[in-house]
Amino acid sequence: MPRRKRKPCVNPRKRGRKEAAIKEQGEELNQCPCKFNQLPHAIVMDIFARLTVKTLSNCRYVCKDWLHVISDPQFARLHFPRSPMGILMKNYPRLNISRKLHFTHVEESPDSQYRLEKIRFTPQNSLPISDCCLINSCNGLVLVGSKKGDPFYVCNPIFGEYITLPCGHYDSFVGLGFSAATNEYKVLQTKLFKDFVYIEAKVYTIGGKRAWRSIGHAPFDFVNWNFNAYVHGALHWVSVSSFSVSIVIRSFDFEREEFEVVLPPGNFGGREKQFSECVKVGVLGDSLVLCVYTDDPSKFDLWVMKDYGVQESWTKILVLDDNYPRGRGLDFYQPMVFLSNGDILMSYNNEDVVCYNKEIKGFTETKITGTRSFRAIAYTPSLVSLRDVSKGEKVKRVRDSKKSCKLFGGGTSGGAGSRIPPPQVHKT
Repeated sequence: MPRRKRKPCVNPRKRGRKEAAIKEQGEELNQCPCKFNQLPHAIVMDIFARLTVKTLSNCRYVCKDWLHVISDPQFARLHFPRSPMGILMKNYPRLNISRKLHFTHVEESPDSQYRLEKIRFTPQNSLPISDCCLINSCNGLVLVGSKKGDPFYVCNPIFGEYITLPCGHYDSFVGLGFSAATNEYKVLQTKLFKDFVYIEAKVYTIGGKRAWRSIGHAPFDFVNWNFNAYVHGALHWVSVSSFSVSIVIRSFDFEREEFEVVLPPGNFGGREKQFSECVKVGVLGDSLVLCVYTDDPSKFDLWVMKDYGVQESWTKILVLDDNYPRGRGLDFYQPMVFLSNGDILMSYNNEDVVCYNKEIKGFTETKITGTRSFRAIAYTPSLVSLRDVSKGEKVKRVRDSKKSCKLFGGGTSGGAGSRIPPPQVHKT
């Protein structure tokens, strides 16, 4: 029989010296004049507020003191403005491919480069919904629904928490928002009746009476629920009216619960008005943006409202002659993330996420890829717990097939991608 290998003998003197060194090091740490747990609470919160959500998710399991700090609703409000924005993507693949949500965290570096970290979440195994559809996000919460008549859900993918809203109308327009005055999250829903002469608006207040509350008439127009923008306490969309060819930007203020009109750029030409169905709104940073696709399929204009509510502050920052390689017919770009170096991450035809580079005046491909069709929205992770805002509503936690209850189930990171031959770009 082969002899077993003996473990190397350790000199008792060396072992004793090593144990003594460890003990001495521990005593030095205990005698350190600045212990982390002895720092003022405000300083501890400020230190934690500089960390990413994924790092904080791991810090929650270090000790009870850290968990207490990170779980504080006040800390969630302090951290959110510093939380970097990313992209939340929902694939619409073939039936034999699993439908998942993908969150891509965009981490910028001092050399004006950025890295991508992909994180997966499986909604169809977690939420009781037949076909998940991303509607919009607000302060880290996401409104999820379906066009098949299923209920709507408000969830925080970071914690894996969600609440179920009472069933609404599957053919309605919906959107999630927040009222800073009352510290309440609300969902707007409009319903077009069969006679096409009346649209009713209803509001559901999370943590309220668990019922849709009618607030009267809504503007009579048709909207695409996949193109709405929440910024400055209001939800925005471009209406397509059968009675007028002019562009109308609607908004709903969640604090006053009133519909309003945001005036478009005053020097819009007649061509844009004739193709109002090819005008979309979005958000870049904290600014409302207007994407204009004219009758020329190779043109794309991007406007930014630099001073919210002031019509004269509309500024055209980009006029793009589209030469993207795979473009066929009318191409659609949806700006999503404004990087600090001036580059813009955009969704292209719901097939790719590309980055417009201001230096090369063209695009670079990214490694943010989906299937042939996807829905992507800008998303800023938040530590806001639904248990703190639901006020007694039943909050559930998702569980997917891997028994993971959070969005952060693992992923990969990589560079930004490769360069695409630049199209003709004109800045104004």
